[in-house]
Amino acid sequence: MVDVNEDAMAVTMKIRRETRVANERAAAERAAFGQGELQLPPPVPSADGQIHVRAAPKETIAVPVQAPVRPVDADTAYRRARLGVVAVIVLVLLLVWIMQSRRR
Repeated sequence: MVDVNEDAMAVTMKIRRETRVANERAAAERAAFGQGELQLPPPVPSADGQIHVRAAPKETIAVPVQAPVRPVDADTAYRRARLGVVAVIVLVLLLVWIMQSRRR
């Protein structure tokens, strides 16, 4: 987290340093797994004289599976809803009481 009184240049330098370190770590991990950066194939001239570049193969992304959600207990949900309604009523009554006391 950034402090309000901290110098803007110092914050910028911290961000750049952290970004550089993260990029170096990611590059080291890619190299360890044998996956370098994707390289585009060389451009291929077409019959009409324009140069077309073939798209690089798409990278496979592993998506983590979410943990199963616990079933909702009906009694607990009802208790929480009732507590929420009571809290709103108490806050409204407190606001009305404060407004009445200021009028006097």
